[in-house]
Amino acid sequence: MCNRCERVVIITGAASGIGKVLSMTSANNGYHVFLFDRDEDKLVQAVRDELTTDKADFFVGDVTIKSDVDAALERCIEKFGRVDALVSNAGIMEKAEFLEMTEDQWNKTMDVNLKGTFLWGQTAAKWMVENHQSGSIVNIACMRASLVGKRMAAYAASKAGVRTLTKAMAVELAPYQITVNAIEPGRTSTDLLKKHITDINGEALRQKLIPLGRFAMPEEIAQTVLFLISEQAKYITGASIPVDGGYSIAKD
Repeated sequence: MCNRCERVVIITGAASGIGKVLSMTSANNGYHVFLFDRDEDKLVQAVRDELTTDKADFFVGDVTIKSDVDAALERCIEKFGRVDALVSNAGIMEKAEFLEMTEDQWNKTMDVNLKGTFLWGQTAAKWMVENHQSGSIVNIACMRASLVGKRMAAYAASKAGVRTLTKAMAVELAPYQITVNAIEPGRTSTDLLKKHITDINGEALRQKLIPLGRFAMPEEIAQTVLFLISEQAKYITGASIPVDGGYSIAKD
């Protein structure tokens, strides 16, 4: 059993991309980390290669299935005795023309990106309230919550939902000293981005649209999350913070 005075953070979608970097960064900054993802192979590898077993634990599950979320939280409490912060990072992007999009594509996107954020947020917050513990929740939205591109109807709608859900959660959980904020990353150098940008010319073109002239690094998203779950940010709640290199304010 770990030292129960240590702060504990739960991270969903923790097996790869921003979630994996956030898990490593959190551990390196003194947190005990509980990783949640449906990709068992990548999840096991992330813990084995990067984290020590006394500082980390994991659960293989689906953010859209309440029983998985409940079981994961129970395991986290058994291992660490508490939960101080939740980062709802799990998400998917399936691009499709609006007129061609299937009902299954719409439902899948909404389930993972929005329902998953709701289920984990409610479950973690209930535990905090029932145990009279303050805490922090950070939901990972996206710049697409307001900047809509082609073939992104479901994704943009789901992330706009995450932004508004964040504000609603912040209002209702404030009396319990639980802060809830969202981060809206721009294009970030992950395997998911590489999947959608397959040529050098396309990468250069997109970087020209960003005032800072480059994509974000996952570590930069992670550092923003660490600030929001820290004591230094305990008076910030209901905020949606863009971490996009200025993309959302650029006019040209």
